[in-house]
Amino acid sequence: MRSKNTRKRTSSSWMVSPYCIVGVILLVGLGVASLTYNTILQNKKAYVRLYEDKGASLITSVEAGVRTDLRSKNSTIRLKLLLDEMANRPEIFFIAITFSDGTIMQSSFKEGLQRMEKSFLQRVKNLEAEPKERSVIYDANQRQVFLAYREFTPLSRLAVWDKLEKERTLKPLEGFIKLFKKDRAAQEAMPRNTMANKKIDTRQLAADVESFLGPVGEERNPPVIYVGLDGRPLKELQRASIVQAVVTSGSVLLLAVVGFISLYWAHRAQRSKRKAGRSQAMVQEVMYNLPDGLIVTDSKDQIVYMNELSRVLLHCEQDITAGADVAQVLLPDLVPYYLEARDGSLRREQVLELSTEEVPLLPVGVTGSVIKDDQGGVVGTVFLIRDLREMHSLQTEVERKGKLAAIGSLAAGVAHEIRNPLSSIKGGATYLKSQFSQGSAGEKTAAIVIDEVERLNRVITDLIGLSRPSDLSLKPVDVAGIIEHCTGLIEQEAELRDVELSVSIPDAAPQVMLDADRFSQVLLNLCLNSLDAMDSMDNGGKLQVSVVPDAQSTSVIVEDNGEGMDTETRDRIFEPYFTTKSHGTGLGLSVVHKIIEAHNGIIRVFSTKGKGTRFVIQLPCMDKE
Repeated sequence: MRSKNTRKRTSSSWMVSPYCIVGVILLVGLGVASLTYNTILQNKKAYVRLYEDKGASLITSVEAGVRTDLRSKNSTIRLKLLLDEMANRPEIFFIAITFSDGTIMQSSFKEGLQRMEKSFLQRVKNLEAEPKERSVIYDANQRQVFLAYREFTPLSRLAVWDKLEKERTLKPLEGFIKLFKKDRAAQEAMPRNTMANKKIDTRQLAADVESFLGPVGEERNPPVIYVGLDGRPLKELQRASIVQAVVTSGSVLLLAVVGFISLYWAHRAQRSKRKAGRSQAMVQEVMYNLPDGLIVTDSKDQIVYMNELSRVLLHCEQDITAGADVAQVLLPDLVPYYLEARDGSLRREQVLELSTEEVPLLPVGVTGSVIKDDQGGVVGTVFLIRDLREMHSLQTEVERKGKLAAIGSLAAGVAHEIRNPLSSIKGGATYLKSQFSQGSAGEKTAAIVIDEVERLNRVITDLIGLSRPSDLSLKPVDVAGIIEHCTGLIEQEAELRDVELSVSIPDAAPQVMLDADRFSQVLLNLCLNSLDAMDSMDNGGKLQVSVVPDAQSTSVIVEDNGEGMDTETRDRIFEPYFTTKSHGTGLGLSVVHKIIEAHNGIIRVFSTKGKGTRFVIQLPCMDKE
């Protein structure tokens, strides 16, 4: 049997569990969702900061324009014109400057924007005190307004006092201060030429500046400037950012899910592949070690698989590979049975005898069936060849033992009935021999009768021994000692027959559980038969007794180069009363066979006509325990 490869089985149930895969996907999904939410919030804040920076830039521009007017020699502050010019862009709805109480000081609101101005004033009143550079989004007249605002501080205290000290004309500063006085409506109602020609009251201007800026250390609420931007682009940017983040996260999540599912199925496929590999290895091992010859062919009658026993039975070369035509591999006698198996008509095992060069008559049993797929189509054929030699040997052995049992039962009864008259005949012949004178014809006749009675008594004794169970006295015995004793007994007989007797025993011959007397009877019977087989040889012969021990048994071999036996004689040699000798009873080898069986041993005979005979006795070794 071939050696089998052992494989380590790794524990990886956590990898193959669908619940683990689902759990990992859920965790990844939660992580991706959290990351997407944070990304959307960050993008939203970034876009809001972008619009706040845009509003802050506009506010800074307004403050810069005011500072420019204050530095000019003109006597007017073009704040209204500046606001209108800067608000005259599609993305800017309005720019407004309010007092700390929410009253509009100056704005770019035009006619038609009264509803937006109203919404703006309402939104300004609802705003709470917040840090600088703030923003808010609200709906006004079905429009989304992004309102950026902060304190309006075009000039610092130091810049104003520096203006009062250095400037030749204080008209611009006076006009700027008037802008931030709540009673400017009354002032604006005055004639412009009056205001232009009116002499500047520096004390009053200083008081107004002090009132505008407030005393040092006193916290005042400065005006607030508001920039109303179109909020729709911001919303669109935020919406596009959300869509992009969701799509990107969805793609990542989808890739993760596909990756995990692919990993799961890849692991499943790898495990199925390993399982299929193990199954295939098991099937290969089973088919290789089948006790029958196995041939598998495809639908085109080409060989797919042959196990080793089929090659041995068919005497095929080892280089026959898959794809060979089965008709070229099978023996001619097997081809019709294969065709029946391919057609599905070989329903029962058929027994036939094959004729090969190595084995002239090889009994085999053949059977087979077709291989069908799921749709019922024929895809191949399985053809089995069973070696029936061992079964026939067992059948022959059973028949032989049956005959022995029948003969033994008959012999036991007959021997008992014959032995009593034989005792009387021997007694009468002994009496008659004593009545005749020595050397007379009557005395010789009586002696012959006595000898034949004794010979008949020995035959009966052998019959009784063959029929009854063997009572053995088993002891650990040195096989070498028994062989030397038996060969010593026949040594002179071998010299008389000009036979060369040799003994081959290894130095460490093991002990065997034997009945020494009965086993000596076996060896003497076999050696005497060998001497008889070499009587017809002109130059004598050779008789060798040897011992061959192995791990499981000890073999005792008795071999001669006498006349040998043909096949028919060899097959019947252990049958009772079968003999080729003119003076033999035919019970000697039957008794030998029975004694060896009683020792749980096996005796085999190998003989070729004209080349000699070899008897092999295989005895089990002693239990080492």
